[in-house]
Amino acid sequence: MSTNQITHLNKQPFIPLLYGKAVLNSIIKTATNTWSTRPFTQQYSVSGQSIDSTNLQRYIQCCRYSNTDHVPVTYPFVMAFPLLMKLMTSAQFPISILGLIHYKNAITQHSPINKSAIVTIICRVSNDIKADKGRFIETHIDIFVDGQLMWECTSTFLQKSRRKQTKRHSEDSEDYENKPSPNNLFDSPTMETISALKFNHFDALKYAYISKDSNPIHLHYIPAKLMGFKSTIMHGMLAKARVLAQLETFIDIQHISIDVQFKSAIFLPAQVCLNVAVSPQNNTFSLTNANNRVTHLSGVISPLLNKTN
Repeated sequence: MSTNQITHLNKQPFIPLLYGKAVLNSIIKTATNTWSTRPFTQQYSVSGQSIDSTNLQRYIQCCRYSNTDHVPVTYPFVMAFPLLMKLMTSAQFPISILGLIHYKNAITQHSPINKSAIVTIICRVSNDIKADKGRFIETHIDIFVDGQLMWECTSTFLQKSRRKQTKRHSEDSEDYENKPSPNNLFDSPTMETISALKFNHFDALKYAYISKDSNPIHLHYIPAKLMGFKSTIMHGMLAKARVLAQLETFIDIQHISIDVQFKSAIFLPAQVCLNVAVSPQNNTFSLTNANNRVTHLSGVISPLLNKTN
């Protein structure tokens, strides 16, 4: 992609304005049916960003990490979130972010990030697939320190189809929804329940403040119900972080790739079971309800063979 398609920002965008822009864009473009049909090639970047030590400490406490020698592997997503919102509220972004479902999230940390690091963040759309379930938009975030790629993340968002699903899938749909994935390991019967995690409304409020992800479905039951949920739901990325915090004593959670699929909403308040199967090759896990009948998320953690630092 040519450099003239990258918009370089001097500072991180102001999140409240982006939420307002998202609502306005959705109303206008839905009413006028003027959503862009062109491939979305815009990238956004911001350089020279220091890490907010106060916010980082709040995040560590909220997610309950204990090893704080480096930035927790899930925190760079919080650092990049304003830029991601800038990307997804762009006038050329092909769909409305209102009602989007965070379907998958994959993080690879090539090297631990120091708390004193000065980072460059680049955000783009990496894939746009129309499938039977709806439309999948993959966003990709790269974080560099002194020109070295330290961390990257692909988040897959789903805009559900309003039409009834058919048995006949397009070729793209088949390729995307059924492509080989470690997800077939996620519900391994060899998993053991190692702990119970509790989430409440205050957790959601704290995380929204820290992460700047103030989507109303996480904050109050009325907007959650308007979006089709029975109650307020927990942030998927907080649930992912809580899992990693629980596994700190079992595995190296710095030099890893961690893929998660968000399967079923965690309605607040909630107590869920963390189930884990640890092996030298990979570590699979899931969060389920008390009787293991509902899987809220499932994932796999793979150690990196080419560690640096």
